[in-house]
Amino acid sequence: MCGINGFNFRDHSLIELMNQSLRHRGPDSSSTFVNDSLSLGHSRLSIIDLTVEASQPMTYVHKKNTLRIVFNGEIYNYIEIKDELLQLGYTFDTLSDTEVILASYLEWGEKCVEKFNGMWAFCIYDEWNENLFISRDRLGVKPLYYFYEGDKFVFSSELKGILEHTSLKINRKENINIDSVELYFSLGYIPAPNSIYNNVYKLEAGNNICYDLKKSLITKHYKFFYLEIPKPSFDKMELLEEGKLIFSDATQLRMRSDVSVGAFLSGGLDSSAVVGEMRKSTDLNRLHTFSIGFDDVKLDESKYINIVKDYFGTQHHHYIYKEQDFEKLLPCYSIVFDEPFGDYSSFPTHKVSELAQSNVKVVLSGDGGDEIFGGYPIYNIGFAIEKLKNLPIPVRKLMLKASSTLKNLNPICNKINELIRLSILSRDSFHVNMFNDRRYKPNVYEEWSISKMKDALALSKNNLAEALRIYDLLNNTLADNYLVKVDRTSMSNSIEVRSPFLDYRFAHFAQKIPVEFKVGIRDNKILMRDLISGLVPDSILKRNKMGFTPPIHDWIYNIISPKDITDYLNLLRDINEDLFNFYNKILNNTSKNYMDSFYLIKLVIFVNWYKHWILGVKSDLTL
Repeated sequence: MCGINGFNFRDHSLIELMNQSLRHRGPDSSSTFVNDSLSLGHSRLSIIDLTVEASQPMTYVHKKNTLRIVFNGEIYNYIEIKDELLQLGYTFDTLSDTEVILASYLEWGEKCVEKFNGMWAFCIYDEWNENLFISRDRLGVKPLYYFYEGDKFVFSSELKGILEHTSLKINRKENINIDSVELYFSLGYIPAPNSIYNNVYKLEAGNNICYDLKKSLITKHYKFFYLEIPKPSFDKMELLEEGKLIFSDATQLRMRSDVSVGAFLSGGLDSSAVVGEMRKSTDLNRLHTFSIGFDDVKLDESKYINIVKDYFGTQHHHYIYKEQDFEKLLPCYSIVFDEPFGDYSSFPTHKVSELAQSNVKVVLSGDGGDEIFGGYPIYNIGFAIEKLKNLPIPVRKLMLKASSTLKNLNPICNKINELIRLSILSRDSFHVNMFNDRRYKPNVYEEWSISKMKDALALSKNNLAEALRIYDLLNNTLADNYLVKVDRTSMSNSIEVRSPFLDYRFAHFAQKIPVEFKVGIRDNKILMRDLISGLVPDSILKRNKMGFTPPIHDWIYNIISPKDITDYLNLLRDINEDLFNFYNKILNNTSKNYMDSFYLIKLVIFVNWYKHWILGVKSDLTL
């Protein structure tokens, strides 16, 4: 796991600055390659083949061609690919997965990525053709930003690397992408290909680009990963057998390492299952697990964490996250996330990464389990709406009229009324119509959400519950959202996170699982619970979904004063009048509630980012 940098001209001091900006991602070593055509840089976190020979930028010479690479991530099945390449006559000087990527590119060209099981963002310099081949993994576990304007092309693992190019004047108020600002306040993150700045883009998950150094042009930009059209299998035993094989192999592949490997443990289904699978091939004296608890009993999962760690007998490390921890990180948050990012579970995720860093270099996590097996409550809503859609529309309209008179009597009546209302509306506008009175929904958000839902519906054969899961898997909760949280918080602490459920085979496998085996009106992860039965304690197997949610909603009003809010709103007004009007109405409401604090947190994060990166107001605090 590392930080990668590059640009299409010669400047040794500038590539060194870019490397230094990403030192947290790779503190073990820093190296560069510079010629008249380009500059490449790499900051290394040594995980596989710790020798200096495996350092990057790495060169591979075969016949008449010379390749060089900077690579962030891991190719978990590199040993199997290497065996195949050896049979084809390739030779290797290291034990690294990096060298396998280079030989694979020589043998299979751009299609080499289809061979890889892993997480990656890399750039291969094809010296013979004066071409750059750049790729991001299928589900977007690893990030890659690039600046492209005129004859300038710059790329980096993080925005802060690109911002070292001060002559480009990127982080200026006039260069802020207003669509991205609106998407941030709607979604809590900025989806690819957008970044917070004009002319700086995120490479989308499962995409490749080719850049011609002679012409100074991106000559190709294409997607290489597609989900298969669903072919549900109702043979439950066959599905369970296949799922167990994938889970076992995905976990074992992700334990390949020349350094110590631990695990994040939340006490939920996903992380508990991962630890259970790891336990099969790990000495328990060496299996370290890490978790976070909260003082708020309603949000604290320590009870379940203790059940799991005692059941498995791991070397466990637990930390109770407090208000002062949140307050300490808040001024430094914009150093970790160099564009606005509103998922407040990032705060305790940063702390658990810090906790892990003192003991291991690699941790496994349960990320992706909800998106594969159907774990979020919104999928239950989708399932219920599909059932309602079996009724004729006139019947549903009569039901809506009747339920509207009762919706204020109690929360259940209100939920029923909302389900009926949504069942009458188009499936592709589900997110646009949900929470209609409490969410900021500008046109750019509506267009984005409807477009992505249409794609998801096509891949779900028009089933709403399944479309919502695919919408999350490919667009909403992973690549530019939760995986950003995990990548930035873990890499700011110089540790690598690997997720068995993000194995691409699971994404395809999920297309074979019938909706009824994922969710019901109240149940979720139905097949998964059978799949991991006997692997985790029964009390964990029966648990419902619980989010990793710190009590920040209580803390934020202790830290941010009414005067602060007024100042923040004034700054927002200077950027976008519509946003100001929406926020002014929400935050000046006399009755404070959960949703109000959620909006306040996003505003605080945005303003802190703006002050740090646009106004240049640097915090004296460091991570």
